[in-house]
Amino acid sequence: MNIPRRRLLAACSLGLVGWTLYPSMALGSTQHRAFAQPTPKRTLQWPQDHGPHPDFRTEWWYFTGWFESPTLPEPFGVQITFFRSAPDTPQHTNSRFAPTQLLFAHAALAIPKEGQLIHADIIRRAGSGGAQLQANPEEVLSIALPGWTLTTKDGQLWHCSIEHNNLSLRLSMNTTQRLWMQGDKGYSRKGPLPEQSSHYATLPHMQAQGQVRIKGQNHQVKGTFWMDHEWSSTVLAPEAQGWDWVGLHGNKGESLMAFRIRHKDSTRPPIWTHAALRSADGQVSTLAPIQFENQGFWTSPRTGVQYPVRQTLKVGTRQWALEPLMNDQELDARSSTGTLYWEGAVRVIDEHSQPWGRGYLEMTGYDRPMKL
Repeated sequence: MNIPRRRLLAACSLGLVGWTLYPSMALGSTQHRAFAQPTPKRTLQWPQDHGPHPDFRTEWWYFTGWFESPTLPEPFGVQITFFRSAPDTPQHTNSRFAPTQLLFAHAALAIPKEGQLIHADIIRRAGSGGAQLQANPEEVLSIALPGWTLTTKDGQLWHCSIEHNNLSLRLSMNTTQRLWMQGDKGYSRKGPLPEQSSHYATLPHMQAQGQVRIKGQNHQVKGTFWMDHEWSSTVLAPEAQGWDWVGLHGNKGESLMAFRIRHKDSTRPPIWTHAALRSADGQVSTLAPIQFENQGFWTSPRTGVQYPVRQTLKVGTRQWALEPLMNDQELDARSSTGTLYWEGAVRVIDEHSQPWGRGYLEMTGYDRPMKL
């Protein structure tokens, strides 16, 4: 049975990415769920921690990358995200329809000749309507929604399949570098309070291949994915507006992750920033200070929201120019998660005006403050 979306969805944040707020569905009870909180004392275990963490409020498995095909004239971007969210429902509700876990997913292709994203999304209550989380005990992770699946047995080889009205893909993803635990051994701060944090791990430079169907035509594709797995319960400070985040692949095997949590008062400094650069051999350097400088804006003709789609990232003594594959990479997910955001493939140019790499830029909170 489908529960009306208006009852379930209020807001969601995305690729730091994905915290969701649900209104109470209390049926005579006022005792709400107590969610687990990230802590630096927790030792993460792999591959087990590639799986779900239902005691935390929100979790996502996020893939972004650049792909090529011999039957397409130029490179294109791919973004896939699977989410799990535990609504803040009363613990002792008597309704069998009250959701304990919600599953939803987004996918988008950034193909320049199309001019805007080819986008699909879905939402279901776990255990209903063909939606399952960890239905297969042989998999470390197994998420299934009607037409959508994401699985891995050991965190080394991953499989994703999507069959949607306007988008179809089947991809296999292999790790090429060891897992990168962000922050303090996977404990990643997002604000001044300890609970404003997440557990956060990245698999950079994943090699992917498979098939994508675009407007009825199949294309054999290959590319490189950045994968983030993150889970949390309380993340943003109340005064946060949104964030800018990048996951960037260097041409020599480097990986760069950086973000800023923007203040509602745009004249004030960011609430929190972080940046780390990992070399191809796995050596990590935390970099500061961090600045995102807006260099060029694009206004969506559909929503009227203005995004700084061209930015310069300054970290320490280095800087990188971020140039979008195309301006219109706005993702309208209001039908599933209630949000608008810009999730875009970008080219990366170093301080010497030389190509450094490619990656994705994510920007949230440009239409309204994120309510998490």
